[in-house]
Amino acid sequence: MDSESEGISSALQMIRGLRPLVAPPASGGNAIDWSHMTAEYDHGFPDDYRAFMQVYGEGTFDNFLYVDPPVSEVYPNPPFPVKEETDTACYTAEEEDFDEPDLLIAWGGTVDADLLCWYASDPNPNQWTTVIFRRHWAPPECWMRFDCGMVELLHRYVQREIPDFWISDLRYEGSRFVHSRDGRRWRSMGLDPWGAVPLAA
Repeated sequence: MDSESEGISSALQMIRGLRPLVAPPASGGNAIDWSHMTAEYDHGFPDDYRAFMQVYGEGTFDNFLYVDPPVSEVYPNPPFPVKEETDTACYTAEEEDFDEPDLLIAWGGTVDADLLCWYASDPNPNQWTTVIFRRHWAPPECWMRFDCGMVELLHRYVQREIPDFWISDLRYEGSRFVHSRDGRRWRSMGLDPWGAVPLAA
């Protein structure tokens, strides 16, 4: 098995570990032609992120933590969410005393305007770790570093291992993920996807 196949296999294994904790959308994730992403994203993406997009896609955990796609199939403006969020992250890093702002690539955020980023210090995206910017904290505590990738960080989030990022007023046990397409459809019907009982897809 070559290194690329090993990376994909490892990424799918991480996603399989996440599925029992958080059900993916019944309708699947995002259909992304990754070969068309190179014009906007010459740095590439980690295999676990690509696998997450396939199984879960763009959306939100617990009406709190959201994951950006490279290109949105639900909200076309801005057309390249990761790129737009990364611009925000780099600007924030320069303003908030992060030592290497050019190494941040944003993949998500929270409703509190926090930023979730890769720390792209390695030419191999599968070696990237994670940095979180906490909007309401002062430097340097506003920057939290995690020696793991995106999906492992999501594991820690849904298992409540990041207490500063866990919201306590949920109306249900565990964690829930809602794809942006489902959230948009349910809201147009006047339904709340974050109620005590999950909505059927």
